[in-house]
Amino acid sequence: MSLKAFFKSKALWINISLLVVFFALMVYFTLFLLKVYTNHGETISVPDLTGLGEREVEIVTREKNLKHSIIDSTFVPTTIPGTMISQQPEAGHKVKEGRTVYLTISATQPEKVTLPAVVDVSLREAQSRLENAGLKLGQIEYRPSEFINLVLDKKLNGTQLPNDTLLIKGTEVDLVVGKGLSNERTVVPDVKGMYMSDAYRSLYNLSLNTGALIYDQSVQTAEDSTQARVWKQMPEGDGENLIELGTSVDIWLTVDDEKIEVNTIDEDLIDIE
Repeated sequence: MSLKAFFKSKALWINISLLVVFFALMVYFTLFLLKVYTNHGETISVPDLTGLGEREVEIVTREKNLKHSIIDSTFVPTTIPGTMISQQPEAGHKVKEGRTVYLTISATQPEKVTLPAVVDVSLREAQSRLENAGLKLGQIEYRPSEFINLVLDKKLNGTQLPNDTLLIKGTEVDLVVGKGLSNERTVVPDVKGMYMSDAYRSLYNLSLNTGALIYDQSVQTAEDSTQARVWKQMPEGDGENLIELGTSVDIWLTVDDEKIEVNTIDEDLIDIE
């Protein structure tokens, strides 16, 4: 048979057609099986597990064909111990079956940490050690000493703390620091208009303490307290008022911008006069 006749033969084209159909069917069934195996396009909404106990979480995740894993615990006084306080992915997030939901549980007791050695080191070093241990620097009390900025003692609510004391994480530790043998004084900074964190830093840099924190009626929530700014202070920061190192400065805070502006403007007018 000639080559031309071969390509014109009916049998050849029938076989080619069958091969095309066969490969098309193979591709279709492969994609179909892959879709079934991976549940392609099929997702479920992650349930809200916050507030549930471990047993309830196990029941809910099993019903939804999900897995769960508790990866952290945090003590939150306002929650019921042993209940979930956060999750990842969050509730409502679309995921495939079998996905693991990672949870944080409310601890039954606050986490405690060991008070590090902070005596006979510099104030800066003591603050660093406290923060690394999960504690905070509280008030600084300055005493006459030949060693300037050396930590002489550590206290909690006015009581001396023994070494290796166990404290609740986040506790503020007060330090007694040497200020030298002279009655050194420093200028009072004007912190009006500042957020509390900035005001604290400004006072700390001049070796002063924050005294009473007084919030006005505009501060209603915890979020308000973080957004509040200083509208009044005592002693006043006029650039000339000198006080001893370690003196406390009382702070009045508000979220009322108009109140802040009025008091700032009043101070400016006094300075001009």
